[in-house]
Amino acid sequence: MVGVCGAPYKCPPAPSECVLMLHDYLTRQGVRGACEIALVLPLGSPVPPSPDTSRALLAAFAERDIKFIPGRRVASVDNGRNVAVLDDGAEMPFDFFLGVPKHRVPPVVLESGMAENGWIPVNPRTLETRYENVYAIGDGANTGTPKAGVFAEGAARAVASALVAKLRRQGSGTLYDGFGTCYIEFGGGRIGKVEVDFFSGPAPTGNYYEPSLALRADKETFGASRRSRWFGM
Repeated sequence: MVGVCGAPYKCPPAPSECVLMLHDYLTRQGVRGACEIALVLPLGSPVPPSPDTSRALLAAFAERDIKFIPGRRVASVDNGRNVAVLDDGAEMPFDFFLGVPKHRVPPVVLESGMAENGWIPVNPRTLETRYENVYAIGDGANTGTPKAGVFAEGAARAVASALVAKLRRQGSGTLYDGFGTCYIEFGGGRIGKVEVDFFSGPAPTGNYYEPSLALRADKETFGASRRSRWFGM
């Protein structure tokens, strides 16, 4: 059982990837027929900004006999009975539980006084906080975008642009665009892709690319480019 304990949580597609990869692993071990896999998610669909991506994941769950429980979260776990209790009181027995915690800012951020209602309020396009010359990027900033590395990267790029412009006294820099690309493991070596845009229109939108072996090379290039740029690896 893979159970998400609340929203927001890091990388929205990750729990869906986990159950699909778990299916592959159990199949390779020759025990898939003796196992049940379930995913509990507090969202109404696997990837709400992209209905096409959600439909593809739901079809993959159905094809692999993976039980999907949307709109619910794991409220508690009874380890003595091996039971997960959902927020509606329903109980789900398990032999193996993988829990995804609700994301929170670290205590040092709460103790700093910068957070409101658990997050650092910012201008979502400039990442400016209410403190002069102080910016917040990454998961702790309340931008309205997912808690995922690609969005932190985009926010950091916008802040860096603003700082360079300020130091050079040349304009105001580039605004954070709320755009991110996410590669999704569908199992069997195939990778799907969704490009999500949170700020261009009145509501977030997503473009979905069907899973393929070719997209695996794109994902590997994406990861390798970041390792090289950030860590010289």
